[in-house]
Amino acid sequence: MKEANSQSKYGFRYRGLETSRIENLTDAVFAFAITLLVIASEVPNSYVELQASMYDFIGFIFCALLIFGIWNNHFNFFKHYGLQDKLTKSLNFIFIFVLLFYIYPLKYLFSFLGSAILINILQTYSYNSPAMQLALQKTTEANMSTDQWADLMVRFSLGLFFIYLILFLMHYNALRKKEMLKLNQLEVFETKAFMSAFFYLIIVTLVSMSIVWLGGGAYAPHAGFSYLSIPLVLPILRAYQKRKIKRNYTAFSQKQDF
Repeated sequence: MKEANSQSKYGFRYRGLETSRIENLTDAVFAFAITLLVIASEVPNSYVELQASMYDFIGFIFCALLIFGIWNNHFNFFKHYGLQDKLTKSLNFIFIFVLLFYIYPLKYLFSFLGSAILINILQTYSYNSPAMQLALQKTTEANMSTDQWADLMVRFSLGLFFIYLILFLMHYNALRKKEMLKLNQLEVFETKAFMSAFFYLIIVTLVSMSIVWLGGGAYAPHAGFSYLSIPLVLPILRAYQKRKIKRNYTAFSQKQDF
């Protein structure tokens, strides 16, 4: 079983099966970040406030999913390469700092959007309750000016920009050390595939920031919509890469048999 789990489906050999102290530290920070999403909320003083707090649940789900996605990318890097060199440690420390700093803009943005979306859906069906009115009141009070929206979108995008840039640089560092890691042709190709995916994500964050920089806060929704390209384009890019990896794996396996 252990031998079967020592490589990916297409033959990428895992070099980081043993958990390192770097990963343990980062996992603790991820757990703390998830905790901050919860404890940052005000404790309800009444049952109506408790009901109203549930309107933030959609925002919490999106926040948690984004953080889990980032964690999975970080986990896969160390599983694939197991690097613990000086540059990897330095990049990982910066990664931790950015992640912790990024939590509050992330929570504020998604809590506001999640509550607003749920309230609009319920109002469409003529639903009304004291809890919804309280949630609507909080959402209205939290409404920001266009300049504030522009600033929030830049903060949100800047956090993602640095996170994806660090993950890109980690993989680039692994590619530079391909001789030391003894990466074969298949593993080099897949490393470049990982880098191209992170490069695309970096471009999306830059496009989002450019929209509000050039158009101002009035274009903040457009800056947000640019992220909708990720669940559309990234699966297509990854499917294309997987087809090429599969073909390369078949050719590489046949070559190894000779």
